[in-house]
Amino acid sequence: MDENRHYPNISQAIGLVILFFGLMFLLSIPLGVLDHFVDFSLAEHPAILAVINLVVVGPILIIGLKRTKAPFSEVYPLVPIRPSLLLPMAIMIVGTSILLSEMDNLLRIFLPAPPWFTEAFMDLTQAQTSLWGSIAALVVVAPLTEELLFRGLILRGFCSHYSVQKAVVGSAILFGLIHLNPWQFIGATILGILFAWWFVETRSLLPSLFGHALANALPLVLGAVFRLEIQGYTSEFSPNMTEFQPLWFDLIGLLLTGLGGWSLIQAFQNPEN
Repeated sequence: MDENRHYPNISQAIGLVILFFGLMFLLSIPLGVLDHFVDFSLAEHPAILAVINLVVVGPILIIGLKRTKAPFSEVYPLVPIRPSLLLPMAIMIVGTSILLSEMDNLLRIFLPAPPWFTEAFMDLTQAQTSLWGSIAALVVVAPLTEELLFRGLILRGFCSHYSVQKAVVGSAILFGLIHLNPWQFIGATILGILFAWWFVETRSLLPSLFGHALANALPLVLGAVFRLEIQGYTSEFSPNMTEFQPLWFDLIGLLLTGLGGWSLIQAFQNPEN
């Protein structure tokens, strides 16, 4: 067996994650120096975050492609999927986004997020600095780089070495860890499992790219574009108080998640439809 073609295994994937953090640290040094010459933190501007993501993840994707010695279309498959899958995927993502948001609210009771994190998170998701910068960072760059890396390179490699279940969970945990904070770890891991499931069923990165972009866009569009105030979902976080979402909103999330998930299971089991 050509080991290069089945790159990476778990230890090699951990090495890629360490490389990610190392490149992030190296980039933080010049940004920290430049902060002294501008009136804002460069590392917190959403447009700069998008550029940092590209600069860090881009070389890792290239390294992975060269290590596998496989065609781009094999490592990062962007093959078309049935259009009928998009609606149930969208329904499931909307519902899952609602439920994960409420789960995050519950987590903050036991593990309150520090003010600097809540401020940076709200700045990014509510486009307080730049709407187009937030769109670029959250809806375009993050889904593209993270899906190519975790559902493309890493999950593909894991499926060559481990069972499907271990490959899905392992790649999802690494996806959660890359966010480097406990307030996003659980939600990112759950979404990582969901996107990995879609990849395994379709052998295409298009579903996870679509789902990732939609999940990131929802709070941004509802809060920053339409100015909808949904308690616990688009409202501002308070470091001293946790707000929960309305019960009707959580019930909608539960209904949509179940409906979308059931529809997808039926669609995957009946590929001719």
